[in-house]
Amino acid sequence: MLSAGRVSTDDVLARLASLRPVFHSEADFQQAFAWEIRSLDPAIRVRLETRPEPGVRLDLLLKSDDGAQTAIELKYLVRSWQGEVDGKRFELRSQGAQDIRADDVVKDIVRVERFVARRPGTNGAVLCLSNDSLYWRVPTHGRATNADAFRLHDGVAPSGSRAWGPLTGKGSSKGREEPLVLTRTHRLSWQDYSQLPGRGGAFKALVVAVEG
Repeated sequence: MLSAGRVSTDDVLARLASLRPVFHSEADFQQAFAWEIRSLDPAIRVRLETRPEPGVRLDLLLKSDDGAQTAIELKYLVRSWQGEVDGKRFELRSQGAQDIRADDVVKDIVRVERFVARRPGTNGAVLCLSNDSLYWRVPTHGRATNADAFRLHDGVAPSGSRAWGPLTGKGSSKGREEPLVLTRTHRLSWQDYSQLPGRGGAFKALVVAVEG
């Protein structure tokens, strides 16, 4: 996918992986991604945490002079990992609540779909980076769960209405009662991002592209 019609998202991730194999936080990831976009093409205008219209918030909005623009949402989905990289200490804490975080990812996809649909010449993406294999591995237990609609594992293809199961606890569903409706089908494919020492050192990236 080309961001603002000029820079390949895959190229950005490849360069970023060599420079920043791990991040302190989601905000750190967002800023580094935006910086790398600008490094590859200074002509692209980058807006962080933008609000292009009432009720709409985007992590990144990228624009070029010819009118092409790209909306990007980023998620950093991590489990615990500690170590040093290039002399800097990193201490990631497990976020847990993978079902809630996966719901947030689907919500981001819906947001980007709506943004792109209303604007000719616009595309978008939801980009996830994770060292938690629970997100990309296919469940082996073989039983249905209340969060099945929000699975993000490799090869799954979410589409249509996504809602919590009927036995979902109030703690999980509070503020999330309304189904999320995807207008497209998105087949998910996780790719290797970086490999660091120790348990939880394997990071993978997921790019959910929404073409205009």
